[in-house]
Amino acid sequence: MKLKHARFTLPIRIAKWSSMSLCFLLIGCGEASDSASNAASSSEVTLDAEGMMPARRQKAFKKIFHAVPSPIETAMLLERSGIQFNSESLHDLDKAVGYSTTELQSVNLGIYAGDLSYSVIFNQNQQSVDYLNTCRRLCDGLGVGDIINADLITRADNNRDIRDSLVDIVTDTFYALNGRFRENGMEEVSGLMAAGGWIEGVYLGTRSLSSSTDDLKLRIAEQKMTLDNLLGLLDSYAPTPALTAMKQALAPVEAAFAGVSITENPAAASAAEDGTVIISGGPEVKYDDATLAAISESIAAVRNQYAQ
Repeated sequence: MKLKHARFTLPIRIAKWSSMSLCFLLIGCGEASDSASNAASSSEVTLDAEGMMPARRQKAFKKIFHAVPSPIETAMLLERSGIQFNSESLHDLDKAVGYSTTELQSVNLGIYAGDLSYSVIFNQNQQSVDYLNTCRRLCDGLGVGDIINADLITRADNNRDIRDSLVDIVTDTFYALNGRFRENGMEEVSGLMAAGGWIEGVYLGTRSLSSSTDDLKLRIAEQKMTLDNLLGLLDSYAPTPALTAMKQALAPVEAAFAGVSITENPAAASAAEDGTVIISGGPEVKYDDATLAAISESIAAVRNQYAQ
């Protein structure tokens, strides 16, 4: 199957403004980068244990991390693609008490965060609060229990019938956890959590491929790019047993995604008679049902390896 991103239109004046803003942004980034480079070369710089400047390592981490969608973003993508809610695909809440190692707590925090986001987006109100409580239990084990405290649980419970409020709570909590992990020198935990969240999102999206819309199949195939970013995030750390195990677990998933071909095409703009600009182009994605089946099977294997 060969699909392209859908075209969209903008009024000419808005399209011009957007192009100008992008130019200014790129120029500004270039100047900032040059300034930082000059400053670094003209002063002594302390290197960390891996031989990288801490500030540069942190900047690289943030860039890669934000290229991996948060669990709530993945859940929104699934909803927009026409997926139906299926509670039987969610991770069992009762199993959280059995995760005693940092590795399993980190990965399953991401998995449960994916299920929490999935429940929120599909208006499963009480289930959303239950999954938030489970995330809190794992956060306690990771030493960041104050992020999901009793006040936050109460706030979520009071707003469980207001989806937008729950989305804000989940999003803010996710990024607060990442910030705390980085502050505590636990960036590896953020990486494992991001991996767990991404794995669960793809897992949920591939449970009913036979009845999936073409749009959902396309979004799943496009996850090849996100996987590349995720592997880049994991590779940004010095090797540890937990990170090595995760990369090994993801190897069959990467092999399955090799059947997806993504070709970058230059964007093109043309003026229509009604005064709009039609913007087309973007990546062209090719895949077949056998590739999607392989992705589904491999992602289920790695998900079930950690969600025991």
